[in-house]
Amino acid sequence: MLFYPYDCCKNGFFIECGALDGETRSNTLFMERYLDWTGLLIEADPLNVYDMLKKHRKAYVSPSCLSVHPYATVVRFEQNKNMGKISEPDDGEDISKRHVDVQCFPLFTYLLAMNITTVDYFSLDVEGSELQVLQTIPFDQVNIRTLSVEWTHVKEGKDEIRTFMDKKGYTVFSEVTNDQLLANDFIFVKDQDR
Repeated sequence: MLFYPYDCCKNGFFIECGALDGETRSNTLFMERYLDWTGLLIEADPLNVYDMLKKHRKAYVSPSCLSVHPYATVVRFEQNKNMGKISEPDDGEDISKRHVDVQCFPLFTYLLAMNITTVDYFSLDVEGSELQVLQTIPFDQVNIRTLSVEWTHVKEGKDEIRTFMDKKGYTVFSEVTNDQLLANDFIFVKDQDR
């Protein structure tokens, strides 16, 4: 459990990308169960989605991933339980790792399909593609109030994420760190004055 924004409020809407099995280290399960929030769980690994469906979450589940482009695409996805990620083909590839092709959509596509314009909490944990995903979001067309963004695997570095989000009107509320790399996230809140 990282951070539960607006924890006094009920009936919010969340999106959790990198939802794993829907329970293990979930950033949204508490909101759903105890605060009557609804939301969308996005998970690219078909094995994790299979496990998630057995949890009977009340949220929508999408067996897909967030695109790193402003358009839909199919990517090669490395299956690795909680460390799965978009991967590029490599001649020296470790053949012991399993890969699948996964459909990806920009975040805004999901929101349009659900007729959602306000997201109370967005959890983004995609093992290194966080900055590229954020760069696809039309922040002028959607109101995302609070985000947690993992920065551990982002090759551009965590300062690039902070700078980008500052330009989009967000302030770092806190930084959650864990020396076992279980949580290294920025918690961003939307500036009310912008």
